[in-house]
Formats: sequence, C-alpha cells, structure tokens
Amino acid sequence: MATEYKPLDFLEYKCHPKPGSALVILNQPIASEELLGHLWECTDYHLCADGGANRLLDCLNHDESTVFDPLEYLPDTIHGDLDSLRDDVRTFYERYGVEVTKDPDQYSTDFGKAMKKVAALPSHGTQDVVILGTISGRVDQGLGLLHEMYREQLRRSHLRLWLFSEISISFILAAGEHVVHTPMSEGLITPNIGIVPIFGPSKITTEGLEWDVKDWETNMGGQVSTSNHIVGHQVAVRTESAVLFTMERREFEKIVVT
Repeated sequence: MATEYKPLDFLEYKCHPKPGSALVILNQPIASEELLGHLWECTDYHLCADGGANRLLDCLNHDESTVFDPLEYLPDTIHGDLDSLRDDVRTFYERYGVEVTKDPDQYSTDFGKAMKKVAALPSHGTQDVVILGTISGRVDQGLGLLHEMYREQLRRSHLRLWLFSEISISFILAAGEHVVHTPMSEGLITPNIGIVPIFGPSKITTEGLEWDVKDWETNMGGQVSTSNHIVGHQVAVRTESAVLFTMERREFEKIVVT
C-alpha cells in the first residue's frame, strides 16, 4: 500500500491544528510572517530550537504595522544548549510563561535536540514535524540540515518531517511506494518539482509528471530528476531507497489574525 503525503494541508487558510503535529523554528531566517502564520495555525505544538526564539521574536517585531502580535505566537518550549538565545528574548518569553529547557549535549545540534524533545511528546501514530528553516545560506549547513532530517527519520520512524524553506516544501520518501497529493487548482504550488537522490543511488518509477520514468536509475553524478513538472492532482513515486522530494510553493496573501 502506498504512503500518502498531503503537504498543502499545512498551507490551508484558517486550518485547524493537526493532532500530534509540531512546528520547529530553527535559528535561521524566517521566510515570511505569512508562512509562519500558516504553519503556526496548522500545528498544535510549537518549539523554538535555541536561537530560533530570537528569529521568531525579531520576525514579529520588525515592523510596527504588522498584524502579527508576538503574544499570539508564544512557543510551548525553547530548547537547546541555549548558547544562541539572547537574554532579552529569554526574559520576554519567560515573562509570559514559556518553558525554557537546556540540553548540554555537545554531540548533537540544536535540531537534533529539538527532534528528541518532539519525539518524546505523547503520540498515537505518525507525528508530523514541520521545520521552518532554510537551505539557501551556507552550503555545509544546508546539506547538514538535510542529513539530519534523514538521520532523524531513520532513528524515529513515527516522525514525518516537512521542511518549509523560502519557496520550497521538501520531505523524504523512504524506500517503497508513495502518493503525493498536488492539487494545482488550489493555487498554492507551482508545477516545479524535483526528486533528488542525495542520500545515495536509487531506482525510481513515477506517474503524474511531465517527464515520467520507469525503473530509472538515479544518482548524484548521474541522472537526476530536477526541474520536472507536475501534470496531475497527484504524483506517484516508487523508489528503491530514500530520495528527497521537493516542490515549489507560491506566495500567498497575508493572513489577518483575529
């Protein structure tokens, strides 16, 4: 049976928090307040990974005309080794009852610490973990983030990780059969997608793309399906080993918080 993915659920207007879902805000530039607002509304647990709390507060405070009130966006937890958390940010959030917890482990990154915290939450099945971050800065950090996403899914099979970066939604398809729902009629995504074997060689079969393939060998340095296009309301992928599925999202209208 194919595993189903519905990435656009996290971009629905006025959506309801999905049970067992979490938003992890990394210490990286936040693409937009609008994206933050969508992802916040669609998740029921919110964690800032160390300096991610700085990013959150700065994003909401940067413009006096913003409709986003920082008090409407209080995270459940700020967690990490806390070496990046500014004193003024910690004081602000602690004043409003936000939990600040420290993990001194120097053999894991703040992302890894965040995943450990999220994985310990009560769960009754697959946990969707939405990651607000970027791979457009330093190349080593971008590759490191993708590496850690892969490692965490191997360690914690009940987690499903979604990376929302500047204009992309990216997630990992494990070995097997998958169906990704891509309703173009909603106007939330462009046709542009890629299936990238960054975790090792694979053989893939696709259906629903402009350039579908069958039992197609793909590997870095060889053949890679990038700059492909969605032509249907869903894309079916069968892969022999893990691949990164990435799609481009459109900009959307600003949410007005009421």
